[in-house]
Amino acid sequence: MRLFGRKDEQLFQLFKDSARIVTRGGEILDNVVKDYTDLDAKMAKLTALEHEGDKIIQELMEKLNTSFVLPFDREDAFELAQKLDNTLDYISGIIDRMILYKAAEPNETVIEMVNLLLQALSEQEKAFNMLDSIPKRKYDILECCERIKNLEREEDGLYRNGLAQLFETETDPIKVIKYKEAYEHIETAVDYCEDVSDVITNICIKYG
Repeated sequence: MRLFGRKDEQLFQLFKDSARIVTRGGEILDNVVKDYTDLDAKMAKLTALEHEGDKIIQELMEKLNTSFVLPFDREDAFELAQKLDNTLDYISGIIDRMILYKAAEPNETVIEMVNLLLQALSEQEKAFNMLDSIPKRKYDILECCERIKNLEREEDGLYRNGLAQLFETETDPIKVIKYKEAYEHIETAVDYCEDVSDVITNICIKYG
C-alpha cells in the first residue's frame, strides 16, 4: 500500500526533525550526567533546543489540523507528535532537577539510566527516519521498536534497583527525594519512547 505522495513529504520531515531534536536533548542530558561542569551553558543549549522543538511541534500540529489526507490515521499522528513533545519536556525536567534544584552530582544509577534513555531515543529517531518508507522498511522499523521495548524493561529494572539502593544507603531525606524524582523523570521519558514505539508498531501493522 502506498502511504504517501509528494504532498506528504513535509509531514514526514517534521516528524524526523522533531525526533532529531528529542535525541539532541538526550545527548545534552547525557553530557550533563557524565560531565557535571559548565551547567549554565548546557542549560542554555537545552533551552534553545526546546524553543526549536516547540516550533517544530507547532508546525506539525498545524499541518495535522489542516491536512485533509494523511498517510496514516490522524489519531496516531497526533499521538506521535504529543509523545515526542512530552519526551523533550521530561528530558528538560531531568536537567532542571539536576541544575536548578541542585540535586547533587549524578550518581551511577542516574548515569546508567540516562545511557539507556539515549539508546532508546536513538532507536526512536531511526524509526522515524524510516517511517516514510513503509512497507519497504517495515521490519527494520519494527526491530527498532523491539529494541526500545527491551531498553524500557532494562530501564525499569535499573529504576527499581536504584530506588531500593537509595533508600538503603542514603541518609539525607532531601537527597532521597531529589534523586527519586530524577529517577522517575528518566523512567517516564523512556516510557514515552515505548509509547511512541507502540504507535509506530501499530502503523506498520496497519499499512505494511
